[in-house]
Amino acid sequence: MLYIMPLHDNDSDLYDEYVRKHPLSTLYHLFYFKKVIENTYHHRSFYQIALDERKRIVGVLPVFYFRSIFLGDSLISLPFCDYGGILADSAEVYAKLFNRAIELCTQLKSEDIELRQTEKINFSDNSQLPEQNLRVNTGKVRMTLELPDTSDALFASFPAKLRSQIRKPQKEGCYSVNGGIELLDDFYDVFTHNMRDLGSPVHSRSLMKNMLIEDPLHTRIFVVYHDKIPVACSLVGGYKDVLVNPWASFKRSNQKIAPNMMLYWEMLRFAIENNYRHFDFGRSTPDEGTYKFKAQWGAVPHQLYWYSYNKKTGMGNPGTLNSRSTFIRVWQKLPLAVTRAFGPVIRRGIHL
Repeated sequence: MLYIMPLHDNDSDLYDEYVRKHPLSTLYHLFYFKKVIENTYHHRSFYQIALDERKRIVGVLPVFYFRSIFLGDSLISLPFCDYGGILADSAEVYAKLFNRAIELCTQLKSEDIELRQTEKINFSDNSQLPEQNLRVNTGKVRMTLELPDTSDALFASFPAKLRSQIRKPQKEGCYSVNGGIELLDDFYDVFTHNMRDLGSPVHSRSLMKNMLIEDPLHTRIFVVYHDKIPVACSLVGGYKDVLVNPWASFKRSNQKIAPNMMLYWEMLRFAIENNYRHFDFGRSTPDEGTYKFKAQWGAVPHQLYWYSYNKKTGMGNPGTLNSRSTFIRVWQKLPLAVTRAFGPVIRRGIHL
C-alpha cells in the first residue's frame, strides 16, 4: 500500500534524509532550496512524499505552482533550476507521484506540468504513466568534470593554450577571493552588468542571499578583482561529492584580461581542495558558446530530460519563450539602474 501526502515542514529532516540517500538526487532537491524559492519569489510549493505501509518515505515530488503572465500557470519541478523532478524507489512510486501532480493541476486549475529529470523515464517499466501525453525537451545538457586528486594534476592535464589563458589574468594584476555573504554586493555588481549585457532580466539579489543564509557551510561566492574592482564572479553550492555552479559572470569591458579564466580555475581548485570529486558547470545547449567554453576544461555532457505534460490537450508544453530577440535588444540598451530595479520583477515570472 502506498500513501501520497503533502510534505509538512516538521518532516523536513526525514525528507532530506531520503533525498541524500537517493542516487539521483541533486542540490536542488534539498528542503532548504524550497525555502530559498519561497522566501525570494513567494511562489507556492506543493511538495509531496510517498509513504509505504510502514510509513517510510519511498519517493518525493518537489514542485512549485508557478504563476506567470509570460509562460502561463504551471507546476514546475523545479523552477529556476537545471534539474529537479521525481525521486522514487520504484516505477510504481514514480507513477503514483506523477499522477498526484496531475491531480494537483486539476485542484489548482492549471494545465501544465514540467519535470526536469536528469534521467530518461523508462515507460516499458511503468505502464501507469501517461506516455502519450508527455513531451520531452532534450535541448539541454548538464556539463560535468570528474576531478583528479590534486589541482596540480588537473592543471597539468590542460592543453598549453588553456594553461596560458589561466595565467593571463594573474599577469594582468587580477586576484581572486572566495567567501560568504560579505562578497554578495560585489558579486551582484558583476552579475547585474553581465545579465544586462546579455539582454536577460537579472535574478533578485535575495535569491543568492537566501542560499547563503540557508546553507552557509556549502555555499560560496567567488569574485575576481582588477585594480580592486570586481570584474568576474560566481556562486557555487556543494552537495555530496559535487560542487555545483549555477551562476558565473564577468564584465564584458574587461574581457581582454580574461578574468573568467581565473574565476573557473579558482572554483575548480577549491573543489579539489575541499574533496569534491565532480564539478558541475551547469546546463548548456550543445555546440553553442557556453558549451564549448565548458568543454575546453574537460567537462562532458550529460543529457537532461525536461518532461512536460498538458492535462487539457494531452500534449506537452515545451515551456520555453518564443522569439526574444526584440526584448533582448531593448534590454541591452537600458541603464543599469533600470535593469536592476525591474529585472527581478520580470525574472520572477520566468522559470527557466
